[in-house]
Amino acid sequence: MLNQETLLLVQVSFTLLITLLLTSVALTGDALSEQRLWAVGNVVSCLGLAVGASEQALPLWMHGAISYGLLACGLALVLRGLRKFCGSDLSTGAIVGITVVAIVLPGYFALVEPSLRARLLVTGLYFSVLNMVCAWTPWHQLQDETRKVMWASLLGFVGLAVAMAVRALYMAWPDATAQQTDLVVSLTLLAIPVAQVSVGFGLMVMVAHRYALKLNRLSTLDSLTGAYNRTALERLALKILNRARQSGRSVCIALVDADHFKKINDSHGHPVGDLVLQHLVGKLSALVRPGDMVVRYGGEEFLLVLDGLNLTGASQVAERLRETVATSPVTLDAGTTLNYQISIGISCTDTCGFELKKLVESADGALYQAKQQGRNRVCVA
Repeated sequence: MLNQETLLLVQVSFTLLITLLLTSVALTGDALSEQRLWAVGNVVSCLGLAVGASEQALPLWMHGAISYGLLACGLALVLRGLRKFCGSDLSTGAIVGITVVAIVLPGYFALVEPSLRARLLVTGLYFSVLNMVCAWTPWHQLQDETRKVMWASLLGFVGLAVAMAVRALYMAWPDATAQQTDLVVSLTLLAIPVAQVSVGFGLMVMVAHRYALKLNRLSTLDSLTGAYNRTALERLALKILNRARQSGRSVCIALVDADHFKKINDSHGHPVGDLVLQHLVGKLSALVRPGDMVVRYGGEEFLLVLDGLNLTGASQVAERLRETVATSPVTLDAGTTLNYQISIGISCTDTCGFELKKLVESADGALYQAKQQGRNRVCVA
């Protein structure tokens, strides 16, 4: 038979180690607020476990109220951190409510209707439900690419919920023998530390993955406009061109330039110029297809990679873009509007081949023609 006191010590030790790990990470200067909530939640839960281990030092009702209250408060803080990570929140009132319920339940079955079985059953199921809510939160609310790495923490919370529910049911089952109850309690005491490690490891993996996504965005996106930068162009456009060459479809490159942009900066200032660039990227992104690329190529110049379009199709898209920008003024802070226009030069793999450098040079030549012909127009190479 597994020694329950040893297993309880293992559970407390694992909880303490996970808490120390989360706390050390949360103390770094760039830690997310949810990481701090997870760390504080684990610290509070550790205090609850410590009180729970000192059963003889306090009256029964006080022991249950304090230990269960601290455990519930810690779990509620972890849940708040999870919800923040997923883009929502958990109110302070909800945290207080979760804690109060955990205090009232054992108090009721210790003072009003004394029943050890009922107290163990109700509190065990209550904490099982709380852990299932923690598992449900990323499953239901996490929508970005971090969802792919949520499984360790999700399964850890599910494991904790199942272990607590099974232990509560067996300890409260009147027909269970002492040997059966001891076995179930021992197995759950063994399962809980494993689930805690899974939760702690999963939370850190989720944060690390989100940081990696953020770094990837910083390395591939223009910070002002949100368009791709030239680093991303060289990497992603080559993939598009290679796939197009293999499948035999056309790809067009369109260079877009904001006409007289220097005059806008000189007359209205650089902040207004920034608004114009952001407005332009918004229009470009709204009118191209999801698989196309919008790249800030330099200054007021933007490059579009139009996958699967020939010169005719790309010219139609470019003309639609030109007309949309010409009829969509930028709204300034004072409520006034500013009109501007764009010129576009287009090249295509049908005539220029699949080398990115040559396609860009040809599109640049077509853009020069558009400017020479009076701007606010589309020219093809």
